[in-house]
Amino acid sequence: MNMQLPLKLGRATGVVMNAMAEGAVLEGNLSCKGDLRLDGTVQGEVKIEGRLVIGAQGSIHGPVRCQNVHVLGKVNGPIEATESILLSATAQVTGDISAPKLVVEEGAQLSGRCTMQALRPVYAGDAHAKTA
Repeated sequence: MNMQLPLKLGRATGVVMNAMAEGAVLEGNLSCKGDLRLDGTVQGEVKIEGRLVIGAQGSIHGPVRCQNVHVLGKVNGPIEATESILLSATAQVTGDISAPKLVVEEGAQLSGRCTMQALRPVYAGDAHAKTA
């Protein structure tokens, strides 16, 4: 199932969102080039090259690495985002989190350390600089 889903934080990637439905269970690592809405359960590492939305019924038991993440459900493991993390009021996170931008709504539960580092500036002389 594919859908478009606006988020409060992070840039739109312009990619159709992939989805993993409630009741689906994956035991193993999950990687995706593009955005993903997760309403099922993943027991393993999750790597998303885009935006990850963990729905209220969704859960991840393992490390998460992505560009932007919006957590409404449960994560038991570290979260590392290159741009932003949004923990909604229903979020339950057990593990360290790291991102340049963080929003935590009242009611969200976080048990772990939080590290926030500024986005690395891009200079014209930077060999890795991206042009628009």
